[in-house]
Amino acid sequence: MWLGPTFLDLLILTSDFCTCGTFVSLALNLTRSKSGAGLSLQSLGTVVGARCLHLLSHFLRLHYIPAILPWLLYASMDVLNAIAGITLLGTFALRFFSTYEREKDDFGIHVFEKLDALPKAGPLRKSPAIAVTFLYMCIVVLALLWYCVRRSSHSFAISYFCCFYEVMGAVALIPQLWMFQKDKRVSPLLANFVVLTAMNRLCTLVFWIAYPRVYVWRYPDNRGIQMASEMLNLLILSDFLFYWVRSKMRGDTEIILGEPDV
Repeated sequence: MWLGPTFLDLLILTSDFCTCGTFVSLALNLTRSKSGAGLSLQSLGTVVGARCLHLLSHFLRLHYIPAILPWLLYASMDVLNAIAGITLLGTFALRFFSTYEREKDDFGIHVFEKLDALPKAGPLRKSPAIAVTFLYMCIVVLALLWYCVRRSSHSFAISYFCCFYEVMGAVALIPQLWMFQKDKRVSPLLANFVVLTAMNRLCTLVFWIAYPRVYVWRYPDNRGIQMASEMLNLLILSDFLFYWVRSKMRGDTEIILGEPDV
């Protein structure tokens, strides 16, 4: 009877290892290329922020409680991921910010341009702060809409916290995918940022699919909503994953988006 619960425990733990892998891969990309080119500061900051928020789930008693594996292993992984993310973000800001391609990391700025809401001149016109403002405005609104769909027995504050965290994770890589579409060529280490995130989502999806088959007499609230959420997350990443698989099958040294140059 221990195989099923152990399988569920391992799925959650594997998803945490995938998250850790994204930070390791990004760190290797920075150190080997000695450049922050191609990396979205919007996406990196949002992913790191989501991992820090995830730590609160332990204190709010929202985190998954393993049945077989030690709980300390999960708490340690969450702390490790938060520290790794903060360290990576700090390193990027302090050592590689001069190589940051801010002109490409402009997801959301076009909306302010359409509304004629940008400064006419000055550093703020193309500032990452303007772009990230749009991203977090979307997160706040979408989290509220998600709250209306996602059932919960918790208070509004805790329920909205969960919705905010889930939406944050869902949209975090959109600015990075936006940058990829501009470059059309992505290094393997930078591509792992997306691939390992997709593996994280897949592990979570399999967890929700398998849960009622392991615990026959239990049916967690929002299981269907959570499954739909993870499938949407994978759908957002699916276009890039297609090109990643194609490039690997062709033996390309980089991930080529669209049709390769002849």
